[in-house]
Amino acid sequence: MLAVLLALLFSVGAIAMLSCACDKEPVTSVTSTTADPSMPDPSSTTGELIPDPVDPSELERFEAFVTGPFDTVTKMIVLAVDQDEFLEHYRYVEQELWRYHQLFDIYEDYSGVTNIKTINDKAGSSVVCPEEILDLIEFGIEGEKRSQGRVNIAMGSVLKLWHEARTDSTADPARAYIPDRQALEEASRHTSIDDVKVDREKGTVTLTDRDMRLDVGAIAKGYTVEKIARGLIERGFRAGAIDAGGNVRVIGRNIIKNGPWRIGINNPIENAEEPMIEIVNVEDRSVVTSGSDKRYFICEGKRYSHIIDPATNHPADYYDAVSVITEDSGVADLLSTTLMMMTEADGRELLSSFPGCEAFWVQGTKVTMTEGFGEYVASR
Repeated sequence: MLAVLLALLFSVGAIAMLSCACDKEPVTSVTSTTADPSMPDPSSTTGELIPDPVDPSELERFEAFVTGPFDTVTKMIVLAVDQDEFLEHYRYVEQELWRYHQLFDIYEDYSGVTNIKTINDKAGSSVVCPEEILDLIEFGIEGEKRSQGRVNIAMGSVLKLWHEARTDSTADPARAYIPDRQALEEASRHTSIDDVKVDREKGTVTLTDRDMRLDVGAIAKGYTVEKIARGLIERGFRAGAIDAGGNVRVIGRNIIKNGPWRIGINNPIENAEEPMIEIVNVEDRSVVTSGSDKRYFICEGKRYSHIIDPATNHPADYYDAVSVITEDSGVADLLSTTLMMMTEADGRELLSSFPGCEAFWVQGTKVTMTEGFGEYVASR
């Protein structure tokens, strides 16, 4: 899933993220500012390793970008005592983004790497996989059930047809087309999550249907961001934020501002007077948005989103965007996509099985939210 673009609001203003090709090399940009000496000790960040207390006046604010993994630009904000501390965290994030990108890739092979594409290529056979893939697929199997079938990592055969139509139609709009209904129906016969088998003892994944394909795009980026965030906390990360193309995960509080992180949710309506439809204040939370305004194509005057509803094999059209706030970025990614494919009433009912998750729906000029989401909304 490519979540609708978010902007993190810091003292330097809004940050825009641009989509990019995944074969480009990482690009790093670093800036720093000295923290206000009145700021509190950031060592309250939870984790296995608590960073040593320091005078807040010794903290600096660093920014860096990693371009490429998950076909996006990832921005980091790090509060650290010096550049060495910052670079330690940056290198970890950069390394992990590329590592997970290769593991979860469904399009490319990598030397010495068993990834999701390997499983697809060997459908019908058992594939010995790294633990990270076993974990992700089990998360996806559980997610299919928790989402009532809306998010299904076994939908790859159907999603492949829509991906090809979107790619071809974007390249040549005059010849835009949508997948043949009969082809979609045939592909949908090979999407049962029950045909995805994980054997922990043997460390294998087996697609028992030879015509099945996995597609983890709806969960992989948010899941990865959460894994990296937890790794940072264990490594003594003081405070900061990761924005992986709209999957935003903040750690701790914005010590420089002596308050929460302010996250702007972009307006999905093109050329809207207000580029941000809402601003929320969060600490130790994720804010993830799914929307129909980024990956889409036009055919015969109609917009077709990249979010495909398994119930119809066609793009969901309930909302322009749905945002979710919760702690776990992987859960937020799963849930924001799920809520795009059901009515608000059904979505609110589903949310009762996701404690600590709050939602925000946008359809045209109509905006609604859960009561809990409203508690995060910032006064402008």
